[in-house]
Amino acid sequence: MSTLSSPPAIKLAGLLPPEGSWRSCFSYHPFDIELAKAEGIYLHDTQGRRYIDASGGPMAINIGHGDARMKAALNAQFDRYAYAHPSLANRARAELSEALVSLAPASLNSVYLCSGGSEVVESAIKLARQYHALTGSPGKFKVVSCYESYHGMTLATMSLAGNPAYRKTFEPVMSNWPHMAQYSEIHMPEGMDREAWGLQCAQELERVLYFCNPATVAAFIATPHGSGADYGLVPPGSYWREIRRICEQHNVLLIADEVVTGFGRTGKWFAMEHFQVEPDLLLLAKGISSANLPLAAMLVSDKVNQPFLEDRGYFLHGYTHQGHPMACAAGLATLNILREDGLVEHAAAMSPRLFAARDKLMAHPTVADVRGWGLFMALELVESKDRREYFGMEKQAEYLFQALAFENGLALYGTLYGPRRSPAVRRGLPIMISPPLCIQPAQIDDLLQRLDTTLSQWEERLLG
Repeated sequence: MSTLSSPPAIKLAGLLPPEGSWRSCFSYHPFDIELAKAEGIYLHDTQGRRYIDASGGPMAINIGHGDARMKAALNAQFDRYAYAHPSLANRARAELSEALVSLAPASLNSVYLCSGGSEVVESAIKLARQYHALTGSPGKFKVVSCYESYHGMTLATMSLAGNPAYRKTFEPVMSNWPHMAQYSEIHMPEGMDREAWGLQCAQELERVLYFCNPATVAAFIATPHGSGADYGLVPPGSYWREIRRICEQHNVLLIADEVVTGFGRTGKWFAMEHFQVEPDLLLLAKGISSANLPLAAMLVSDKVNQPFLEDRGYFLHGYTHQGHPMACAAGLATLNILREDGLVEHAAAMSPRLFAARDKLMAHPTVADVRGWGLFMALELVESKDRREYFGMEKQAEYLFQALAFENGLALYGTLYGPRRSPAVRRGLPIMISPPLCIQPAQIDDLLQRLDTTLSQWEERLLG
């Protein structure tokens, strides 16, 4: 079991040792807190303790845990059939696709279903390549993405990340695709407004295309808000409008990865609505089923769909569990609950309550920034605000933060290995606060108080 460098005054949760049944789980390192049940925004362990699910699992729980309507929908689908033979029509798949299109931007009228975020990004990469091959641009195959982005854990999706840690291990079998800097305000010139800075940052894409030959680039992919060191940083509308213009000018597909931001997390159904920009491919997962079953969707524009409709080719792709009836039932139930309970609108209404704590959180010596939108907040934790650097690995700071959070009744999503950034990227560690969208005002206040207490205890131990 992991221990801290110096003995804590109170016993904190450690990492689960590989003993007994757990010995059979390869590379499985949770805290030694076993989940017993979950309901609403709460998780209950086998010892009778309750925790607020402050991060919504891995930013995936949108409707709350254990909703009886979800159980009824899954039971009803199971009573009909749990899996559809691929040669037979699957009504649940059609109904979910129709429901997604009814919510999507006007140009996105086709849906391809998958089992998870990595799968749907991989699907988008393959679709972009096939689209260009069918439309007279067979030289287009590269995908431009942002440094320190995150789009999944398959070899192709890891190639998009621009993460040196991935390349150190997997470089020989990863694609060497071009990258550009994420939108960041760290180096924004003094006196420049965000709209002008957003335009300037977006124009880096044009330079990247020029130097890697736009005739070879199939797509540009990014998340609506930053990831990596800038997780949760929302660019101005000028950024995404300029990205859209550049993509159109150079026949490059625009792929919006909304695996995290979809289904109300930002106060709208889809985050790209904030910018009034329609991508060619819109990628969804996590909140699409509120993580009740593995599910993801790629929404395809009419432009991209057209050559496939014209019998110029078929999508050379597929998964055993794509459009799985049980997963589709979970997706439909999620959409119905979001609508019935007005959770998208509720997330927008609760956002000011969550971010009202920004000044109080920023007063902590270890909080360099608080940013985000809707019910998604990212805290950037540092050892020094002046140097904007995180604690050294030997201090086990992230482990300690999560252990203290558990002690205070908060369950947070984290990496459990801390930052391994070079001095070239002097940034803190993002901690995400993204509770289920059903959270109520008093529960937000409770969450924030527990977070404030956790930060104070963490700083007392690490800073003295």
